[in-house]
Amino acid sequence: MDAASFWDNAAEKYAKSPIGNMAAYAQTRDRMREILQPHHRVLELGCGTGSTALELADRVASYTGSDVSPKMIAIAQGKQTAQTPAHLNFVVTDAAHLPSGPHDVILALNLLHLVPDLEDVLRQIYAALPSGGLLIAKTGLLRDGPKLLPWVVIPVMRAIGKAPYVRNLGASEFLDMLQNTGFSVTETLTQKGLVPRLFTVASKP
Repeated sequence: MDAASFWDNAAEKYAKSPIGNMAAYAQTRDRMREILQPHHRVLELGCGTGSTALELADRVASYTGSDVSPKMIAIAQGKQTAQTPAHLNFVVTDAAHLPSGPHDVILALNLLHLVPDLEDVLRQIYAALPSGGLLIAKTGLLRDGPKLLPWVVIPVMRAIGKAPYVRNLGASEFLDMLQNTGFSVTETLTQKGLVPRLFTVASKP
């Protein structure tokens, strides 16, 4: 099953499910609200049903939320009201096909560990940003969690259509990938859990 089909199938349940760790979500959301500036033009990759976009869009000059799943985007668009900033737009595309810019900040929240061609996607993100532009990511560290997850649990769940592709990624590998792409990592925060999450802020020199 390809990614679009998987997330289309999951969209309605995903939209109704509460955030698993609200404190961790709020911690990184609030940090992003501190980082984002009124002149920033933001692209969010893998925006899902748009919850974070709706919370951040009022901080910036423009905001585009993108996702591979048409059903996720339809749900996100359905959340927009008369009070939603007019500069918030949602589009259907995958992380390997970035919407046209310009983008000062690219967000990839709980996404990059789900991308098979991660090295290429990071290169595209780097190329799309201006000097001084930011990549802000929150990334699942499957390799840094229980050993059975990447080798037994995830493969079985994928085989029965209950899990998407998940890269067996660790913190040191991911940070090396960012630096090898050309980014300068300026901030990191690890959030504990069954699958730890690494919040990173990286700038393009």
